[in-house]
Amino acid sequence: MKWIIGLALAIFIGWWAIGKFSGDNKKDTIPPIKVSVVEATRNDVPVSISLSGNVIAYETVAIKSRIDSQIVEAKFHDGDAVAKGQVLFVLDDRSLKAQISQLEANLQKEKAQLENTRVQYERAKNLISGKFIAQAQLDDTKSAYNAQLALVKAAQASLDNTIIMLSYSTIRSPIDGRAGTINVTPGNNVKANDIQPLVTINQVSPIRVQFAIPERYYERVKSSMEQSVPVKVSRQDSPEAAQGKLEYIDNTIDPTTGSFIARAVFTNEKESLWPGMFVTVAINLGEEKGKVTIPLVAVQGDDNNHFVFRDIENKAVKTPVNISTSGNIAIVNKGISEGEKVITDGLLRISDGAAIEIAEPKK
Repeated sequence: MKWIIGLALAIFIGWWAIGKFSGDNKKDTIPPIKVSVVEATRNDVPVSISLSGNVIAYETVAIKSRIDSQIVEAKFHDGDAVAKGQVLFVLDDRSLKAQISQLEANLQKEKAQLENTRVQYERAKNLISGKFIAQAQLDDTKSAYNAQLALVKAAQASLDNTIIMLSYSTIRSPIDGRAGTINVTPGNNVKANDIQPLVTINQVSPIRVQFAIPERYYERVKSSMEQSVPVKVSRQDSPEAAQGKLEYIDNTIDPTTGSFIARAVFTNEKESLWPGMFVTVAINLGEEKGKVTIPLVAVQGDDNNHFVFRDIENKAVKTPVNISTSGNIAIVNKGISEGEKVITDGLLRISDGAAIEIAEPKK
């Protein structure tokens, strides 16, 4: 009986050893992963950035009344194209015209009185030379003349101010643009600088597109702005791209996003761009000479941390890189040298240190 138990134990140990070593051999014989590789080369490449942007009006003016009055007439309709200087609203001006008539009459009265005091002053100056009157009497006539002159100036200022107020009863567009919805219609009373505008005018030709550029492009963008920087924008539902130029970059880089705001201007003669639209922006920043380049598909990671897998003696080696992009090309600023091989296909199956086999190029 003991020899049967010993035999069974010996068979079990042998079976376990065979299974273990055969399993280890299986691990050692995992076939390498087939991948495609491309050699890093040195080229002259155009530098362009693709971003998302938002269309904004070139200028926006909220039209408000500068006097308390009533709207008599609106000289345009919702959504109309309006020209600079065009009459938009006419306000009731009867009260102001009545004030002007009264002030004009008062001014004439004060001027007549001024002429009277002037004559008296001139007469006093002639009499003082012959010592027919005392100096005090001359001083009194001079003071009366100066006081009346001040009254004339005040009356003239009051009249001029009311005439200016009368001009505010005709509200004109300060810019060329498109009118929005009329918020206050004829017959309603308005107050000076009320919170709600009568209407908002947006200048849409020319028009601006605003977008955020990553900080890593700052020096390139800044130096390129010494010349004209071309910008294209396109909409998903339109095959045509609008042509414009970079107009402005903000004076601050946002530390929370690592980007800075820029704006481009477009003539927008056909009004294909409209405030509030989202567009794709392409900025041309010239050409990089003699830069190490690899296909962009070889690059993995996010905006702040990029890496590639190099082929070193048939092993995948994870390598951090610093890049900028131009279309489907990655411009390598740091991490890869000319002639080194990077993996472009099979990236989902490999990890750092994995054995690889270079696949034959497809014919």
